[in-house]
Amino acid sequence: MVIETPKLKGKRRRAVSADLKDRRRSEILQAALQLLAQQPYDAITMSSVATAAGVAKGTLYLYFPTREALFLSLLDEHYAAWFDALDARLRRPGLTAPGWADWITRELAARPLFLRLVALLHGVLEQNVPLPETLAFKRRLAQRVERSGIALERALQLPGGAGSRLLLWLQAIVPGLAQMAAPAAPLRAAVEADAELAGLLIDFATEMRALLAAVVHGLQGKTETLS
Repeated sequence: MVIETPKLKGKRRRAVSADLKDRRRSEILQAALQLLAQQPYDAITMSSVATAAGVAKGTLYLYFPTREALFLSLLDEHYAAWFDALDARLRRPGLTAPGWADWITRELAARPLFLRLVALLHGVLEQNVPLPETLAFKRRLAQRVERSGIALERALQLPGGAGSRLLLWLQAIVPGLAQMAAPAAPLRAAVEADAELAGLLIDFATEMRALLAAVVHGLQGKTETLS
């Protein structure tokens, strides 16, 4: 899991042992994450990542063949951390649908960079990554969705297949809500000043809770296995 950004100075020598290679890879990912926190994805180049990580650009390409492959790996780590947190919550007894909706909303709101990466997945990150790497990522994601989906069905008394489907829906819905709730500051100010447009401004947490409550309520009303 990426937690903090290393403070790196100057160029590093090429890593030779497996441990050093793993550490170098982690440092590159942490540097990329810091850049993403500071600027739009489109403004980040492989050169800027190499500089931030303190490695030569050629060394960077030994670990990641493209910028998209680098950020897909970063998203992969964030997904793993997200599912770990979800599974831990689902193992605790007494979970209700409203409680789960509140937990999901808080967790997602606390992971803004994760939301940004998820929004890039299908239209950007999957478009310029070697196919074997993309398929490996999707297999890991599918395994986590299936495992957590089963746990979600047990916790919320959902029909078979509903848990995985709900988690897939979240991947599609959450980035859109997050983007709608965070327009650029000048646009937000202009919309707020226009009574005719003010209704288009949404609060992420409010809408996320309402959406999850409606979806889970509908799924709980189905007794048959979903296919």
